[in-house]
Amino acid sequence: MPSEQLKFNYSMKSKLLFMALFIGIMAFGQSATDQGVWFKMGMKADLSKELSLTVSGQYRTSTLSHDRWITEAQFGREINKNWDLGLELRHYMVFDMKGATQGSFHRVRAQFYASQHIDLAKGDLHFRYALQQRAILTGSGNNKFTGRLRMQYDYPIKNFKWDPTFEVELFASGNPNFDRALRLGVGSDSKVAGKKLGVGYFYQRDISNTGTHAHVLQTSIRF
Repeated sequence: MPSEQLKFNYSMKSKLLFMALFIGIMAFGQSATDQGVWFKMGMKADLSKELSLTVSGQYRTSTLSHDRWITEAQFGREINKNWDLGLELRHYMVFDMKGATQGSFHRVRAQFYASQHIDLAKGDLHFRYALQQRAILTGSGNNKFTGRLRMQYDYPIKNFKWDPTFEVELFASGNPNFDRALRLGVGSDSKVAGKKLGVGYFYQRDISNTGTHAHVLQTSIRF
């Protein structure tokens, strides 16, 4: 193996170890706990060789926050084998069944992202850099601008169709809340009967204001 590759692998392993230690430290001292289940169903279409469109619907239920239905359109464009760009447009229908004012309320969100893909000696590494703007149409809440940084590692297992993907993601929001959050997850997906099935779990903690943390189970199917 060339010396440059050895140096890269050593540096990457050191960064992964540091991030794992940081996550372990932040996992203690939590307060309120939210538990949720997300189910997503979608369909992907190739508009051209480089451009794709994915439309989906997702239902989210949790113990602390309101249930919600999310409709999403995602446009993706492949720049080269190492980079792609994307735009996500979402509409949220929030079902508020608590308190004096109850009903269905609406939010929208736009997100622009760039994804980087790196081939390692074993597995693949992915970085995703995203900026998003949320707007409240009806109901309570604040408009919010958020930056996100996600790292994923695909770990290949020989003769196994459900290779795991491990991920770490950081969230940083601006005025008025200045939220900071950390997410740690693991998941996998595979084609079954021509459909792409996915399952995953993530832990998320607010590391700035409330200290709340969440455990979320995710399932998905894409046609």
